[in-house]
Amino acid sequence: MAKNHSPKTQLFLITPQFDDRDAFATLLDTVLKAADVAAVLIAPRGPDNVSDAYQNDCKLLAPVAQAHGAAALTMNDTQINGRANADGIHLTGNLKELKEVISRFQPKKIVGAGAIKDRHDAMEKGEALPDYLLFGDVFETGESSLETTLELATWWADLFEIPCVAMAGKTLANVEDVLATGSDFIGLSSFIWQHPDGPEAAIKQVHALLQDG
Repeated sequence: MAKNHSPKTQLFLITPQFDDRDAFATLLDTVLKAADVAAVLIAPRGPDNVSDAYQNDCKLLAPVAQAHGAAALTMNDTQINGRANADGIHLTGNLKELKEVISRFQPKKIVGAGAIKDRHDAMEKGEALPDYLLFGDVFETGESSLETTLELATWWADLFEIPCVAMAGKTLANVEDVLATGSDFIGLSSFIWQHPDGPEAAIKQVHALLQDG
């Protein structure tokens, strides 16, 4: 793609599914030492897992992110967010829920909106003035295609002031295409955690792309 990415593009890291909480906390610490990351979204271990286990994940991982200067974000459950002392909350619910959480938590906490279906949905949620919109699927289940993410992120970044996050996909070519949208943040998950050379090497590779841009 010919368009250069925005010089202010920052890294927005999403945690993957994992089995051993303590081992993953150590891995996350290593990755965050390797590159500057603006935010870490602590995702539940699967789309339907919101439980005591998720609360314990957030309590352990939020301080790891914060120790490296990254905002620690949790997903959907405001009680878990408070108990983990996280910096913000990522919402995938409807517009009514988004407005309610914004009214309760901004500006003390970051409030972001995801699960954007189309341009109309983006504009409606954008009018509620969240701190960011996220395009794509943080769980990378295939429900939101990379093509749709690229289209929405390019459109939004060109026209609107509210920052956007665009999920980067699973290959280096995908990452480069997302960087070219001009999004404020690049959402990183599978490319980092499933990279054949390991997560530390992967995030260094993305950081180098930002520096080269």
